[in-house]
Amino acid sequence: MAQEDFEEEIRQLLDSGNKIQAIKVYREHTGAGLAEAKDAVEAFAGGGDLDGSSQSSRAPVDDPELLEEVKELLGQGNTLPAVKLVRERTGRSLKESKEIVDQIGVDSGLTSPSGSGCLGAVLLAASVPLGAAWTIFS
Repeated sequence: MAQEDFEEEIRQLLDSGNKIQAIKVYREHTGAGLAEAKDAVEAFAGGGDLDGSSQSSRAPVDDPELLEEVKELLGQGNTLPAVKLVRERTGRSLKESKEIVDQIGVDSGLTSPSGSGCLGAVLLAASVPLGAAWTIFS
C-alpha cells in the first residue's frame, strides 16, 4: 500500500470516528506495538505525521496569546487549567497538551524539567485525611 493511500485510509477512519480501527490498520501496516500505534494515530489526528511526530514536538504553540496565558497560569501554579486551555485551543490529546505545558514551563523557567512535585502533591493529599482523623480520634 502506498504511503498516500495508507494516510488516506487512516484519515477516513479518524474522520468517521473509528479511532480504534485506525490504530489497528496502523499496526497491521507498520508492525508497531499498541502504544506506539496509538501515539502515532493521535499525533496524526492532531496534525502530525504518521511516524508519530507531531506539531507539538516542533514547537510548543504557535499562538503568542495562548503562550502568554499558559505562562500566566503556570506562574500561579495552575498546571491543570493550563493543560485544559491548551487542549481546548489546539485540539491536541491530553498527553500532548501536558507535554506542551511542561515544555513551556521548563522553557520559561516556571517549572523544573524533572516533573517533581507530583509525588509531593499525592502525599500531601493523602496525609490531610489522616491528620484530620488523628485529631478526631485523639
